Amino acid sequence: MLVHLILALPAQIQFVDVTDAVGLGGLSATRVVLVDLNGDTRPDAVVDRTRVFLNQPGADGKGVRFVPVENAELPAVDDGDCLVFADIDNDGKRDAIVTRNVTDKTDPLRATGWCRGNGNGTFGELVLIPAATAKTTACVAVGDVNNDGLLDVYLGNWYKRYGESVEAFTNDLLMQRRGADGAVEFVREALPEDEFAFDEEKDAGGRPTYGAMIVRLDAGQTRPVDRASILELNYGRRWNRLWAGASDHHGPTWVDVAPQLGVDGDEIRHGKHPEWLKERAKVDARFDRADERPYRANGNTFDASIGDVNNDGAFDLLLTEITHAWAGESSDRTRVLLGGAAGERFAVDARLALDRVPGDPAVRNWNQGDLFGQLADLDLDGRLDVLISSGDYPDDQRLRAWRQLPDGSLVDVTAWANLDNDGSAQISLADVDLDGDLDIVVGQAFFRYSEAEKAGRTPTLKVYLNQAIERGTGHSLVLMLEGDPQRGVARDALGAIVQIETDLDGDGPGAATAQVHQVVGIGGHAGKQMGFEVVAGLGAATRAERVTIWWPGLSEPTVLEVVPAGRRLVRP
Repeated sequence: MLVHLILALPAQIQFVDVTDAVGLGGLSATRVVLVDLNGDTRPDAVVDRTRVFLNQPGADGKGVRFVPVENAELPAVDDGDCLVFADIDNDGKRDAIVTRNVTDKTDPLRATGWCRGNGNGTFGELVLIPAATAKTTACVAVGDVNNDGLLDVYLGNWYKRYGESVEAFTNDLLMQRRGADGAVEFVREALPEDEFAFDEEKDAGGRPTYGAMIVRLDAGQTRPVDRASILELNYGRRWNRLWAGASDHHGPTWVDVAPQLGVDGDEIRHGKHPEWLKERAKVDARFDRADERPYRANGNTFDASIGDVNNDGAFDLLLTEITHAWAGESSDRTRVLLGGAAGERFAVDARLALDRVPGDPAVRNWNQGDLFGQLADLDLDGRLDVLISSGDYPDDQRLRAWRQLPDGSLVDVTAWANLDNDGSAQISLADVDLDGDLDIVVGQAFFRYSEAEKAGRTPTLKVYLNQAIERGTGHSLVLMLEGDPQRGVARDALGAIVQIETDLDGDGPGAATAQVHQVVGIGGHAGKQMGFEVVAGLGAATRAERVTIWWPGLSEPTVLEVVPAGRRLVRP
């Protein structure tokens, strides 16, 4: 009983910087990915899309040591290219997918494609994807859109001529199929935006997309929908889209349901700049800006994360935004949107506020450069917390953590969490040391820092190990899901829905809390990738009373009763 009481008390979120100790010290990187490349369940590290480090036990057989792979044979990348990893061909080895941010159609080496993984951190030759034509691709999402056991790819594309026009390329949904010889092929499936030329009044046609996710928003505690939805996160204060998919005898259909669900942008849409900017413009023409038209009066949405924040069985969303003081109140802010029943609008709860507007109205030159965000149970109490990586601007943009309190509110705990990373860039979360809590690898960049601000400093990646297990703040259940292609479930099981029922206070009989998780893995801003395992906090409980797993493509779930805390591999 005493142990249960201690675990039930509020516990501080805390990390320890182990970058040097694990062998990744001194590496300059903005983009980082954690992914198991050699099948040993230990998340390996891919640094800045070029270098592979295998996660090995330390010298004493314990701990973590990242060992470099001398020649991973990854394709060369340029600025703006994305590199992510998933088992495209279902052979049990993770492959590399590279996307290109180009408009030059003449260079065959600057094309989107994939490299077959060898299962040891090295890769085969680049196999081009002809369906992915040359565009300014800025992000990639991977998942089984139509539940056929084959992973599909969504490419989010950017402006056609940045700085000259606000017209953007249309995005590309690449559906995987197998050729007559069993070879992997991709076919582009049309979306409604293809049918319309760019139109400023209706914002028709392509929108500059910085993030995308393949998700199942209305799945909750019931069987997943027949086809996934695609969340398109748009830049230039343009509206986000949420393509809801369905299949009938006429074939696949797609409808943008973002406006009716309230995920296209917040409710403030007047596009007006603040009065102080207009006054400044009278004496400095650089600040003379016309108010924005409706199609440019919402967000610069970069990233998103999906999870059940309030444990009500419905999926919620975290949307991260880059916001500037001069843009005015119409520019969207980073926020949590709470989902409800299928078809209902997402709602904002004031207790979940993440905005950081300076309290002093005289402070006018401020930014919120929220590039990446993730919902995760960092303290294992059974409630999702928030991690946001902010960068690009020098006004205290950094890695930040918010803890969810028992009353459902969020409190900023960055100062106590030992997360010291300004100019924060891409994040990746996974259980690096296999102890049962989520660890963080994060990049760093001083993109808009002045020479004085950069003096004597080099941006480097950081590895932060979570101390939740070591500090005894809670127990966890880590589920590693492996699909069965013979049964129509992709090996990586992306899109699986997991419901975990737990008595979080661990004090005996009573109503169990139901947490709902979704395996997204790859999706969000740029080439964001998280660990594919489900890490669920159990609070003071030492077991889950019931685990229900809905696999994409299967009509019946896998049900497990009385599952002890710890790590477990589950197959359908």
